Amino acid sequence: MLPLVVLATACAALTVAGCAARPASPPTLSVAATSQTGDTGQARDAGQAGDTGQARDTGRAATPPTPRQQAAAEVTRLLAAFARPPGATPVARPPAAAGRALAAPAVSIASATLVDRAAFWVAPGNPQAVLSFEAAHLPGQFTAGPSGQSSSPPTWGQEFSLAPTAVLKEIGLVVTVTSAGPGQTAIRVDGQVTWQPARPAGEAVPASARLVTLAEVAAGSPHPALPSPVTVSASATVRKIAALVNGLPLSTIGTAPCPMSPGNGLELTFRARPGGRPLAVAEGPAACSTLQLSVSGRQQPALALSGSFIGDVLAAAGLHWAGVGA
Repeated sequence: MLPLVVLATACAALTVAGCAARPASPPTLSVAATSQTGDTGQARDAGQAGDTGQARDTGRAATPPTPRQQAAAEVTRLLAAFARPPGATPVARPPAAAGRALAAPAVSIASATLVDRAAFWVAPGNPQAVLSFEAAHLPGQFTAGPSGQSSSPPTWGQEFSLAPTAVLKEIGLVVTVTSAGPGQTAIRVDGQVTWQPARPAGEAVPASARLVTLAEVAAGSPHPALPSPVTVSASATVRKIAALVNGLPLSTIGTAPCPMSPGNGLELTFRARPGGRPLAVAEGPAACSTLQLSVSGRQQPALALSGSFIGDVLAAAGLHWAGVGA
């Protein structure tokens, strides 16, 4: 699960965090695209949100949209799904009375593959009532996530999410509201979508690996004595551990700050023969629950660890190292 980052405005920050639970199956929204959208600067080369990347020449076969283009198109559908409060008027930017309260969304997904575009509105009523209207009138496919409030100036926000698809990982509509003067509310609506990039074919433990050495790596000092490294040569076990590494997706956490794992790390060194040069070395958990992998001495992009990875590897090797990843 990607972490959500609570972004601070120039005046205050909302205390919103966490991802909402996803419905069991992804919905299909039948909505028209909105023209009141802005680009936050992320994924700028995605093209217009409605551009699916298909060939414009009808005499040629259509080119399937890229994951980035699918994310951009989904953002347009999210913004169009916004339930407009009675009397709401689209505006190009927040009114001056809102100050910097809507300079950023209340909640943002920490991801290097995030597409985030915003639309702004002004509606009659107080901010809390406007946010309550949105929660009550969004299409039923949305699941309401956590809400939060800042105090100076008073600002409220909430995320409403959709189920992920095979390509799109996080799909959310974030509504942030604040006062725009007596009897008026300024609204920022963000469509936020991330996608899962394909893992490069070369970023994998080579099939020629015949041995794997497992070693516990101390997370800090001083530390209790570590168990001796164990080398596994059983073909089925080596293949299983290699498959666990090769089955991890690329991490999309980007540059978000996150703590290191509190426990020790696990290092896996794959070789073709005893004493041979390492074919691949994997070590984790690293910061942001990632696995660092090098292949033939070349560092590869970080991989996203699943919650069961460390336990599955140790179980495959028949080891019980309680200090790893604890």
